Amino acid sequence: MSESAASTEPRPANEPQDVHFDLSFLGDEHLTADYTLRSAGRSYPLERHTPESLAEAGLDRADAADGRAGDGAVPPTHVARAVRAAPAVVGLHRVLGPPDKNGFPTLAAMAVSTPGDGDHYTLDDVARAVVFLNPSVSVLTPSTADTVLGHIGTAANLLGLRLAIDTMGTHWNDPVPMVDDAGQPVRGPDGKQYFTYELAPMVANSAVPVSGQSKAAIYSDDTLQGTRWHLDPGVSHVDVSEPTRQDALAARDGRVSPTRALVAANASGYHVSLADGGPNYGLAVTVNGLSDDFVLDLTVTNSYLRHTSLFVSFLHGDGKTPMVVDDNIWTELIKGAMKPIVEAWLSLGIDPGFGQELLDLIESRDNTLKFAGLLGAESTFLGIPVSQAEKNLTFSLPRDGGPVGRIRLLVGSLGTPSGNEWDPMAAWLGIAMTSVIDLAIPTYALISTAGEESDTLFDSIFKNVPFLASLALEVYTIGKDIFTGDANTGADLKDALISLSSSLVTKVLTASDVAAQLALYFGAEEAEEAIPYVGWALKALAMEAAVEQLAQTIGEVISSPRVVEFDLTVTMNAVITLTPADVNGHPGEFPSTATTVAITAQFSDSTTRTWTGPVDVTNRSSLTIHWNDVPVGGTVTFVVAMFSAEGWGVGKGQSASMANEINDTKAGVLSVGVAVAQQLYPLSSETTYAHHQVLTYTGGAGYAWQESAQAPTETAESLGSGPSGHVLEALNAITLSDDLGILGYGWEASGLGIPPVDAEGTDTELDTELDTMQNIGFRPVSGDASSTWPQAGYMTAPAGYSKAPLLLYLRTASEGGPELAGPGLFFLDPSGDAKGGFHLRQVTAVTSADVPMDDPRRRFDLATGTSWGRFASLPTSLAIHTNGYVVGVNPSADNMQILRLAPAGTPDAQAPWACMPLGPGTGSGRLGAPALTCIRPDQTILVLEAGNRRIQAFSRGGHPVPAFPTTPTPYWIPLVSHAPEGIDVVHLSMSSDVAGYLYVLSQNGNGYDPSDFHLDIYAPTGTHLLHQQGLVAGGLAVDLWRNVYTLNFQQIAGPGGRTEPSLSEYLPHTPAARRGSQSEER
Repeated sequence: MSESAASTEPRPANEPQDVHFDLSFLGDEHLTADYTLRSAGRSYPLERHTPESLAEAGLDRADAADGRAGDGAVPPTHVARAVRAAPAVVGLHRVLGPPDKNGFPTLAAMAVSTPGDGDHYTLDDVARAVVFLNPSVSVLTPSTADTVLGHIGTAANLLGLRLAIDTMGTHWNDPVPMVDDAGQPVRGPDGKQYFTYELAPMVANSAVPVSGQSKAAIYSDDTLQGTRWHLDPGVSHVDVSEPTRQDALAARDGRVSPTRALVAANASGYHVSLADGGPNYGLAVTVNGLSDDFVLDLTVTNSYLRHTSLFVSFLHGDGKTPMVVDDNIWTELIKGAMKPIVEAWLSLGIDPGFGQELLDLIESRDNTLKFAGLLGAESTFLGIPVSQAEKNLTFSLPRDGGPVGRIRLLVGSLGTPSGNEWDPMAAWLGIAMTSVIDLAIPTYALISTAGEESDTLFDSIFKNVPFLASLALEVYTIGKDIFTGDANTGADLKDALISLSSSLVTKVLTASDVAAQLALYFGAEEAEEAIPYVGWALKALAMEAAVEQLAQTIGEVISSPRVVEFDLTVTMNAVITLTPADVNGHPGEFPSTATTVAITAQFSDSTTRTWTGPVDVTNRSSLTIHWNDVPVGGTVTFVVAMFSAEGWGVGKGQSASMANEINDTKAGVLSVGVAVAQQLYPLSSETTYAHHQVLTYTGGAGYAWQESAQAPTETAESLGSGPSGHVLEALNAITLSDDLGILGYGWEASGLGIPPVDAEGTDTELDTELDTMQNIGFRPVSGDASSTWPQAGYMTAPAGYSKAPLLLYLRTASEGGPELAGPGLFFLDPSGDAKGGFHLRQVTAVTSADVPMDDPRRRFDLATGTSWGRFASLPTSLAIHTNGYVVGVNPSADNMQILRLAPAGTPDAQAPWACMPLGPGTGSGRLGAPALTCIRPDQTILVLEAGNRRIQAFSRGGHPVPAFPTTPTPYWIPLVSHAPEGIDVVHLSMSSDVAGYLYVLSQNGNGYDPSDFHLDIYAPTGTHLLHQQGLVAGGLAVDLWRNVYTLNFQQIAGPGGRTEPSLSEYLPHTPAARRGSQSEER
């Protein structure tokens, strides 16, 4: 609506009123052409305004400027008299112009109509309507529609869309006859050929950034939470501590902590545990109970705008071999509300109209995957409450084939390839339901002015099994080639969705049986009128699915995995025995100031668990922790941290990586012992980091760590440029593996003495500027007393890149399982592109001093062809999750890429793609210029947002985590800035220590002065703990024990005189007055 109409009171229900349009953007045609308004099923001729009619309507504006401005300050050109609007609904006004050469009516203008939008529409309203038709933006309730339209109207790029429409004039869209694959007309029941309105490419392309900007505002608007977007808090770890009194009161009042273990047990002591209940990509599962006769009760919820299909698979006691469950057995096992639904679908399998083709969509032919129903979209459908936001699954565990060891619950829908072996079979129903119901139906609802009273209409659509089955078969027929073709569709769904949208319109929505059913729901005339606009709306969403657009918009559905899996497993109890670590061969003691112990269990294939509780270490030689319902399977490592009453870390320990299974058969538990060593340097607000040693290289002795209290003095001013000579030009990322004692880092320089990776022949210039990477040891390996022990971990790159490769190491080698390539060492290959992806390659580290420096094993394998996963856009910061996930961010893209690593090295063309379910905005779960990422020991993903000036917490499923519950903003903490007003801040590094303390290194301005550099440390609660100015470095990494390693601006000459940066080690120092008796220094 125009600004002049913005304050107009809502019109009385059904009271006719004159509606005015400014059609001057159509050029000279609008002076003479005949126009008709179609609205709410009625037609109204448009009259051209005269000075008299404008004066009568009070719309003669003496100060009216250019009639193409579209800013509400110009008089309208046309009026439709006595227009009746349906009460309390959102509709779509369409102004139809002269027929084209084929006799199809042209679309001159359109506008979204709400009860409070007034009666005057301009070019601005046409542009808003183009964006509003995107199904990820549309809403059907008047109040929320006004809010959404307001956000569209304030998008910075809306002016560009208006100019594109204005430039194209009458051809901002054109009617296009609809034909089938054979080029024959697609006709309706009356024999008339269908047609669609196709946006001009300039208009379609201009609409995409407006949609992205609008959604960033919409999804950050708290008033739209629960209608247009949902905040579903993520779970990064499961807290299984002993319940506190507060917990007990919460349980009594029916308030359950979101991080409690999701476990059910019956009287026999048999436990079923949900390894990771989510939410992951908008989906979550809760275990409600397990009866004594082994009936399992689950609830599945969905917070994204999509429909999903649910499947169940049972595995034998080995956790790998599928169990066969025939249909007659399955229908006996299923209970409650899911039983009639599943039976209705299965009964269609013997219906001659459906038969085996439908059965192939709802179960595997070997009966190892069983259909469990459908789950609807959100708790509202476009703002209208509906009844399918959650699904209860109740079924008995099969027992004829022996005990069940694992239960797989698979949820499928539209999205990117997931790598799951049941993808896309488990997703076809979800793809079909989402494509039609969630992406096409909104346009039908707008044309037919279906309002809030239509909740029963939508519910009836969702529950019409024969209709949904027909849709599923139709969509499967057109989609099987689209979604089972090139694996690269995982990176860019644009072409796939455009193909799907075209086929949906020409083959599905116009099919006689589907069209007839939609006519019953929305009215025959309205259903037919919607056809020209449906494909348009779907293509608007498809345009956003391009890689470059997904990086700047909110692609919850289209960037989620097609199949999301939840595993339920048998669980066991664990007993962890803590003992003091020996000191120099003598029995040690627990830290006398310890009052709390935190234990983190890092599983190779389950969500990390944490246990926190009070301890009394007085005169104790051991402590025993009883931990119930630990997941079984894979490997596990227990990390222990003790804290004083002030919150200082005073003790630490870690178990070996072990098989995660019962090892004390007599007690029937997993028994593990951990030695706890005293930690002498607690962090406080008075802690400082002092320089301890610097990495050097000399031709005769090689690399060595040289102790020095003086840190290098070089700053960013020391960096240079140019392809010749020996010039250090840029510092990249630094990472470390604590168990292997190696640092990995990268930089850009000339004088490296290596060729580019894409060099051909032997005459390649070697002094060009390139990016490279290197490993070096930061502590002696066992048994190596030589002075050159850093060289035991040395590795170098045989060639250089034109972009920065990123090394990525698990800090503790035993954190990861087999799917993490042994110890979890990778590098990001920057030589890819958006089409083929940027691949993670495995690093095979060398840590032996017996391997000669020139041995080929000390060279990174840069060969392409084998990948562990890929990113659609190049991240500038990476972090690795012990569950087999890698996350990446880039400040130029308001998103986070989440990659589920392949279980083994995979050919590049088959490697899994990272998902991008997040998007821009300022609210919780949205991102603004994400510059850095790291992962805490409890597996909470942290993202530093330079744009939003905060650090936000996420789960590996892409949901915000309330990791800072005692702060005013539990999902994020504000960044502390030390820059004067007007000076930019560059965030260089972010790392977490074993206790969850967060280290952030930043630089003010150009970084030419040591005072420009700042180290800030935040406590696990989010409180800003300390600030240290003048720690000059281009990056840092923190080991398990809070020692800091930095990548310096100081240039050194490595082997062969190659250009390298130096490294430094800094140690924490806390004033003796605050350490009490703990005054011993390292």
